[in-house]
Amino acid sequence: MRSRTFLLNLQLSLIMSFLLVPLVVNAQTLNESELKSASKKEIYSIIDKLNFSFGLAFMDFRDYDTLFYNENESFPTASAIKIEILLHLLKEYESKNINIYDKTLVNKRVGGSGLLQYFDQNDLKLSYFNLAILMIQQSDNTATNILIEHLQMDKINQTIKNLNLNKTKLQRIMMDFEARKAGKENISTPLDKLNLLKIIYDGEILPDSIRKLAVEILSIPKETPLLSDINDEKIKLASKGGELSDVRCEMGIFYHPDFNYGLVIMTKNLTSSKDGDEIMKKISGLVYNYVSKKYSN
Repeated sequence: MRSRTFLLNLQLSLIMSFLLVPLVVNAQTLNESELKSASKKEIYSIIDKLNFSFGLAFMDFRDYDTLFYNENESFPTASAIKIEILLHLLKEYESKNINIYDKTLVNKRVGGSGLLQYFDQNDLKLSYFNLAILMIQQSDNTATNILIEHLQMDKINQTIKNLNLNKTKLQRIMMDFEARKAGKENISTPLDKLNLLKIIYDGEILPDSIRKLAVEILSIPKETPLLSDINDEKIKLASKGGELSDVRCEMGIFYHPDFNYGLVIMTKNLTSSKDGDEIMKKISGLVYNYVSKKYSN
């Protein structure tokens, strides 16, 4: 009798153990799902109140979790197109078509961001590498236009096409407002820009030497609203933004010991570019909170 009772209790114990396993897994999945749902709700509640065009593309590079909003809509890139110019320069260097450490004459001046416009340019020469640093870290428009001239716009666009960024196009030099009035705008979409970040991150298309140098240059510290609401010294950000009077965009790869993700935020039809800064700060902070909580367990 005791033997039968023991066997019955053992069977019940095994059955209960079997039933409890999927319940625990489902509970964990549900918690993560609830976290994403709450984060999306908070983000979308902010977006719904905006009176300008907004686009968002996010990907967790560990589990490929994504979040999108108007990801296929075309936006002016402003200076964010300089990432593609940088990659083309590095690809030309890899192909031995240019030596990025060779110097070229700095004999142009254009307004907007950057210090080269104020330099004494009499016999001033800088390497293509240093021009690239200025183009990314200071968003120097003079450096950018010199690089576009030497690299050639049609060849830069061919590299963009080869990277399958089909909705991205460089159509004018920096600060060419007449071209902008004529409809020649540098354009992309949040999804294209996210794919660009993923290309840089995973190295499936780019040679490792190019990818590492691109990350190194893009990671040089710079002011960005993407970090304004994030207080985490472990974050390294490889990023580039762009700004015009009615346009603001920022995009970057967030490197952290516990997680890595890409985030693209693009805006247009702004009353003031400062409005774009404010929304980017909020959204980036919320995305970071979501990802960090997801990996805190």
